[in-house]
Amino acid sequence: MKLVFRCANNLLHTHATQSNKSFMYQDFHDIDAIEVQDTEQYTVHYTVDDLTALLKVKRRQVFNLVKTVKQAYFWEPETVFNPSLGKYSERCLVELRRVQTCKTSSEYIALVASENQKPQQANKTSTSALVPTRHTEALENKLANIQKNTTALNVSVQDRIAAIKERIATEANRTKSNQTVLDDLEAQQAITRGIEKGLKIFELEQQAAAATVEQLTLEKLQQQ
Repeated sequence: MKLVFRCANNLLHTHATQSNKSFMYQDFHDIDAIEVQDTEQYTVHYTVDDLTALLKVKRRQVFNLVKTVKQAYFWEPETVFNPSLGKYSERCLVELRRVQTCKTSSEYIALVASENQKPQQANKTSTSALVPTRHTEALENKLANIQKNTTALNVSVQDRIAAIKERIATEANRTKSNQTVLDDLEAQQAITRGIEKGLKIFELEQQAAAATVEQLTLEKLQQQ
């Protein structure tokens, strides 16, 4: 009887242990899934022009909104919202839309601080002289102008190449046409030389015939 009870107790302990391990593995799996979801949630990048179209604001307003978001999340690295120059993350777009729903930027900053249990960042007016001023908007505008100028230059070069090719083709056609004229002239000159040569031979033949007739006539007269 004791042996049967001990076996039953062992079976219950084994089942409970396996169940706990199964739940533990399931929890780990859920945590991994959440982490993957968090890392893959914000993978889309937007340009300033994209944000301008999506938010229906001007470029300068986009920069101001981004500045407000970064100020609100001062403890976050800037790459979270601005992964590279001229590129903005999906999370940045989400926060920009939230800023637009608030009446003022201060209201949004206070809301973010409350949600994340963080203090609001103090205005660093006293240290502004020590921190270099960023010129993101001016730099991106300059890059955009350079890109436009490069595109225009490429188009201009292509147009010039096309014009040169067209001029070369025209000159080639003219050369071909001139060569045809020259060939016709040479042929005509050859015909003329042939005619002149034929006439000269005919003239000599006629002169020889006339001289022979005259000679025979003279000899006949002398015999009479």
